[in-house]
Amino acid sequence: MRKTTKKKIAPIVITVLVIAYIAPLMVIVLGAMGLWSGGETVHVMFPLLCWLIVGGAVIVGAVKALRERLREIDGGEEEDASQY
Repeated sequence: MRKTTKKKIAPIVITVLVIAYIAPLMVIVLGAMGLWSGGETVHVMFPLLCWLIVGGAVIVGAVKALRERLREIDGGEEEDASQY
């Protein structure tokens, strides 16, 4: 296994864990707000929208950070920095 492949495993695992933690929380909140039970949705829409924006931002941010980290590893920035 190449050295860069080993370095890529940790960021991928962390990103998967973050998404696996946030996504079920979003589903639980949706269920708790009564959207699936036929409850009143008018009073629920603003908190629901806020929760979806925050949860979605966390997931998008984690994926973006993963992509950036993988580019850094491929570019060899760590090896360049270790020379100094």
